[in-house]
Amino acid sequence: MASDKLILTGFMGVGKTTVGPKVAEALLVDYYDTDEWMKTESGIDVPALVRTDMAAFRELEAKALLQLLEMEPAVISTGGGIVSTEIGREVLHGALAPIVWMRAPFDDLAHRVAADTGNDRPLFEDPEKARELYHERLEWYGQTSDYFVNALQPVNNVVDDIVHIARIAS
Repeated sequence: MASDKLILTGFMGVGKTTVGPKVAEALLVDYYDTDEWMKTESGIDVPALVRTDMAAFRELEAKALLQLLEMEPAVISTGGGIVSTEIGREVLHGALAPIVWMRAPFDDLAHRVAADTGNDRPLFEDPEKARELYHERLEWYGQTSDYFVNALQPVNNVVDDIVHIARIAS
């Protein structure tokens, strides 16, 4: 990998957690997820914190990304809302790593999230509010990303596209 880090962003349900480990394996680097990092390192119940104190969650999310950027070479998946705060966008802008926006239309993501019963996604409890968040974040994803991939492709194609980006990005 030309850069020692690669960051994946995108809305909930786009497949960052599915694709990220496969990209890391192909690039022979570690994989980290900011939500999992917060849960493991700080014992935070991410869905509970999202429901009770979104501002605190977003601050911890940005700090988690900063910590992960200090680690060895890695692919890092961010939470879908890291772009929704100024501090999150600042961390992304200062990351000195290629940032790949995994894109897909909202209706496809809503279908994926509804089918994924294994994850608690509090921000999708009200689908219309989730739709508003999606549209609100589109511009921020565009402003903070260096590349984008079509996340509606088969997973292996998405992985191949991101691995290609990682190899050409420097």
